[in-house]
Amino acid sequence: MSTDLYEIDGFQFGRDTPVQVVDVDRGDRSLLTQDVPRATGLGRYMGHDEDDGPEWTFTLRTRESDEASALDALAELRSVWHGTRNLNPGQVMSLRYELGGRGRRVVGRPRRFHESSSPSIREAGLINVVCTFQLSDPRSFGAGPGNTGEVTLTLVPESTGGLVAPLVSPLTTTRRGGVRAGVVVNPGDAPSPVSVTFYGPVANPKIYGDGWEIGITGNLAYDEQITVDALGMSVKRQDGADVGGRLTRGTRLNKAALAPGSQEIWFTGADATGTARAVVSWAAAYWSL
Repeated sequence: MSTDLYEIDGFQFGRDTPVQVVDVDRGDRSLLTQDVPRATGLGRYMGHDEDDGPEWTFTLRTRESDEASALDALAELRSVWHGTRNLNPGQVMSLRYELGGRGRRVVGRPRRFHESSSPSIREAGLINVVCTFQLSDPRSFGAGPGNTGEVTLTLVPESTGGLVAPLVSPLTTTRRGGVRAGVVVNPGDAPSPVSVTFYGPVANPKIYGDGWEIGITGNLAYDEQITVDALGMSVKRQDGADVGGRLTRGTRLNKAALAPGSQEIWFTGADATGTARAVVSWAAAYWSL
């Protein structure tokens, strides 16, 4: 039996739990390609490639002392695997795991679930299950100390308002927000998607790094906030409303990620009070387990 430990939606299986892991097949690397046959000649023209999320297959077995306890453990596992019926399009679940002394998580949804057992082994508390988890992203993400990060950036006004000669149209008395930079570190070996929460009052706030940006058009009042999650591909107001239409034209959520290593990010916007801020969070990302 494996000594690895897994957890999904609060349910643990694997090491020291009633549901043991017999085997895990983490699938083949697969690609989403843009290859096309050559119009003339042999072969194909190679296009842009992206890694697809593989499907993990778990072979599990209940390890209880009697049939009733085994059926209870099976029912709890089945309930978790059936939980995707409550998810909206685009929503995913996290599968967390511990192996080799480190904690990681992947994102996706439970899929297939197949139970098999004979009366004789079921009476002994043994039920075999094969179930799968479809990853929506091929990367794994660090969990726990040293694997996650968060930084808060504020705006420093460049001017204190008023009219300054020479006057140039259009005239404004609103203080402009300066650019505030912060140094962040992704200790993984894969690009790490960021989550950004903008807090008003601010107009046209934007967080950007090398080759990417996350920006919001229009004004956020002093009591408003918008969270943009590049991994979950969501844009939510504080009341849960979807406000994806407010993203700037330059925002590409699939590109909004920190490269491995240390780098700078910047926060801009127009703030008349000097109290606006943006909170940027991320987790170390890895191509491997």
